[in-house]
Amino acid sequence: MSRETTSPQRPQTTAILAVSLDGKLASASAQGDRIASAYDFQHLEEHVAQADAVLFGATTLRLGGTAMRLQSPSLIQQRLRAGKPPQPLQIVCSASGDLDLALPFFQQPIPRALVTTETGQARWQGSSAFDYCWCADRPHWDWSWVLGQIATVGIQRLAVLGGGHLFASLLQVQAIDELWLTVCPLMLGSSAPSLMPLKECTSPTMTLVSAVPVGDEVYLHYRLGYGEDKGTMIET
Repeated sequence: MSRETTSPQRPQTTAILAVSLDGKLASASAQGDRIASAYDFQHLEEHVAQADAVLFGATTLRLGGTAMRLQSPSLIQQRLRAGKPPQPLQIVCSASGDLDLALPFFQQPIPRALVTTETGQARWQGSSAFDYCWCADRPHWDWSWVLGQIATVGIQRLAVLGGGHLFASLLQVQAIDELWLTVCPLMLGSSAPSLMPLKECTSPTMTLVSAVPVGDEVYLHYRLGYGEDKGTMIET
């Protein structure tokens, strides 16, 4: 793998997430299950259709087992008419690279990529499971380099789908440009996984673009701006 010290401009990055009223991403007892409505799934799929790639963490993959593959024929045709492949590149982030090849993810008809460490990369040496494998420890985890490498394969628009650790990582290095947040009408409690699993976090400036109620859910769209960078986290 190439280890250049410079990287091109990163993709435009949009996080698309659903949270409970107490800021949780999933039920502690049923992680991997969606907490939002069928309408929210349609909303999510429409945003994924606009992206060149989707980025998600290892925990999200292990719990759900699959990628966010487009299912709508009309959205797939829309991409084909725009000269894009039928499915966006699906990028999983795992420092360990410890992913079960039996997961349905590896049987889905999608392009796949892995962001990992040298140790994780060694697990997949000689495997054709991933179209791309980017080693992010240079010697420390370097999101700027990773996002630059993602840009080199033609990814201009990147959708971030979770989980909380990945979202926090990118937020801390000022790499989330927009946030679509679905607020769901339920409380999940302190043991449920959080949108922001950090004890301390430098909050970006968030400009509200729109707030649309649909049924009992509210769809919030923010543009983000940043101050001083405080650090990062990675998924294992």
